[in-house]
Amino acid sequence: MNGIVITWPQIAVVGLIVLGIYVAELLVFLRKSRRGKRSGQQLLEAEQDSLRDEIAVLRREVAALRTRLEEFPIDLPDGEPESAYGQAMKLAQQGMDSAAVAAGCGISRGEAELIVALYRASQQR
Repeated sequence: MNGIVITWPQIAVVGLIVLGIYVAELLVFLRKSRRGKRSGQQLLEAEQDSLRDEIAVLRREVAALRTRLEEFPIDLPDGEPESAYGQAMKLAQQGMDSAAVAAGCGISRGEAELIVALYRASQQR
């Protein structure tokens, strides 16, 4: 028998080498996963920063719009609306028909009919 003879010490050395390779692969895998977590965390932080910047821009725009809105005072006498539709509601409350409401407010006949119908429906409740 001129075959290959493997002894227990040789098997132990080969086992230790294989175990060392697995440990090295495990360490490499753990480092990569930590880097992946860090890059994912960095992406989340970048997205949060972007959203914070966007919120800051929106807040400035809202503040500018509020300032512009304050420049236009609303003067309504006795809290009554001055629109044609507000006048149409008043005429409907006075009992006028849709033709008179349309003529008195300068709105179309269909709009006047709708306003009169809505007013009458609200009175029937």
